[in-house]
Order: sequence, then structure tokens, then C-alpha cells
Amino acid sequence: MGQKFKHSPAKLAERPVVVSDQELLEKFVTLPLMRYFRAKLPTLKPEILERRLCELLKFLILVRFAPGRILFPKEIDDLWHYWILQTRQYAELCSRLPGGSLRHHSSNDYQEGAQAEQVDRSEAIRRIISFFISYYRNFGPVTEERLECWPPLQKVMQQAGWDINELNAFLREHAAAAPRSLAGSTLNEASSHPTLAA
Repeated sequence: MGQKFKHSPAKLAERPVVVSDQELLEKFVTLPLMRYFRAKLPTLKPEILERRLCELLKFLILVRFAPGRILFPKEIDDLWHYWILQTRQYAELCSRLPGGSLRHHSSNDYQEGAQAEQVDRSEAIRRIISFFISYYRNFGPVTEERLECWPPLQKVMQQAGWDINELNAFLREHAAAAPRSLAGSTLNEASSHPTLAA
């Protein structure tokens, strides 16, 4: 923990910088915290727990740049709740994320029904795609395992008729071409995100 990412901001112009799942875990999840999650979820395989933690961290990092309803399954939401219950550790996490502010969580954010139906569908799809362009730019391609954590992206893929390779080709093309305002900044840019910079 407390380790800096190995990528240098000077190399950003050369290639996209991808933050690995291992780097996320080393940076944000202490050994006592990992033991806490394992105690709360004793039947969950360690690799699945780590994947879910990484996808939750990615959401918490990127949601600042694409606020709104980008939902993940109950299993990751439960993990978020467990982390929030560790008030000091959660506050520390939020202070270390880009922007350094607390990420709020409310059950009201997840209510389905009349309010959810009022959301402009094209705006919701644009937000999801924008979020995942930023995701691709910062964390690399979406894998089948990662996709399991993102039901809204699964729906977009289904509606577009894409397989995982077509999805990643779309994200790669748009991540390379998109202005920073659409795709979000790269996490390792020292001026924007000093807590994650090399």
C-alpha cells in the first residue's frame, strides 16, 4: 500500500497508460482490509473477490468524470456497503481517489421504477459509453470476467450486436480519438490526479 504507479507521466504522449488490477489492489487495499472482506465473504474465491474489488475501485475512480446511473450487480454493491461500514478506511480511500472527495452511496440511487423510466435513454447510453471509453483508456480492454461486473455494458453490447472483441475495438477507437472531456483524463496525469501519479 502507498506505492506509486510505475508509469511515468512523461510517457503519456507515447502510449496510453493502463493501470493494472494489481496496482489498484496494492494502492488502495491494505492487508487488514482484504482480511476483512474475506471474513465477510468467506465462500467467495479470492480471485473473484479481487476482481470485484478492482471493478468497484475503477467505478469509484471514474464516477467523478461520468456521474449518473452506471450500475453493477448486487455482489459489487454489497462489497461497497462492506467498505462503507469501515468508516475510517472508506474515508481514507475516498481522500486518495482523484478529486479527494467522499463517494456517496444511497439505496435511492438504485431504485427502479418511475424515476428510472424518466431518464432519457439516449443520454443514459451516451453516459455508459463515455464511462467505458474512460475505463478502456485507464484500465485497458474489457475482459469477459470484467464484463460480468457491468450489466449496463452487457445491455449496450446486446443492443449493438457486439461480441467482446467488437466492444473493445469500439472502445479503443474512441479512446484514441476522443477529446479529454469525453473520455476522461488518464489517471496518471500528475496535474489532474496527483494521488495516482508516478
